[in-house]
Amino acid sequence: MTALPGERGPVAVVVLASAGRPELVGTAVRDLAGQRDQRFVVAVCVPDAASLPAGGLPDGVVLAHARGLPAQRNAGLAAALAAAPGARTAFFFDDDSVVGAGYVGAALAFLDAHPGVVGVTGRVLLDGASGEEVGRDAAEAALDAHQAALDAAGPTGAWNPISGLYGCNFAIRLDGHAERFDERLPLYAWMEDRDLSERLKRHGALAQVADCAVVHRGVRSGGRTAHLRLGYSQVMNPVYLHHAGSFAVSMTLLQVVPRVAKNAALSLVRGPQGASRRRRLRGNLLAAADAARRRYTPERVLDLPP
Repeated sequence: MTALPGERGPVAVVVLASAGRPELVGTAVRDLAGQRDQRFVVAVCVPDAASLPAGGLPDGVVLAHARGLPAQRNAGLAAALAAAPGARTAFFFDDDSVVGAGYVGAALAFLDAHPGVVGVTGRVLLDGASGEEVGRDAAEAALDAHQAALDAAGPTGAWNPISGLYGCNFAIRLDGHAERFDERLPLYAWMEDRDLSERLKRHGALAQVADCAVVHRGVRSGGRTAHLRLGYSQVMNPVYLHHAGSFAVSMTLLQVVPRVAKNAALSLVRGPQGASRRRRLRGNLLAAADAARRRYTPERVLDLPP
């Protein structure tokens, strides 16, 4: 990002939110030290000391504490901006996202060149969230090959408009709006990235930038999925976001109907998969019943058994 006249200090902040995954936090912070553009402050937000790497955080990394992804991202952002009040861009990465060395610099340059764009997300070379977990070696190999191609041929400048930011990696402008994450979305924070995207689009366009490369490893936490709670959030969160004015009716239906239909269909399958889908479907129905009574309560998921 081009320095403005009289500008001093970092021009961006990077927020990492994590819980119970100290090794991933330590690796993510070390990775960020390899960014070619270092004009940023890093903030790590975790719920407790047990979520921090054994050796602690490097000097200069800001620490914040909160629980729940939206609250963590908001708290991390606030702490980072206290340390870098002149920052005009905020980056958010999952703890299992491996970020290409040129990501930050390319995003800042793109935002400078496109003042009508308020948020960007990168090109995900590999995504373990939609399949098998991506190993660290495979992630590094993909990113190295991508960066080598850019170094040889120069930045592509390629980008395309998008309807929503991908929660594992994105950056937003901080000037011209005061949008933050909705902390009423607890636990899974289902749709928190889509909610922010919809509100950001009131202020500008969103873009995917090809020169910003990332690998989302999709590292599983090891705990079992709370299917009843997930099913509740699958219905309640989009309905609540419609009630809050973020989601249009069409968006709400698009997010709810296919998932409920899939849960209903797979609930007829025998074995563990059918059992888990029946619990999700039950959560779907509990949320639908609450919504029918005009109870828009995403927080109720906390009262459901795991």
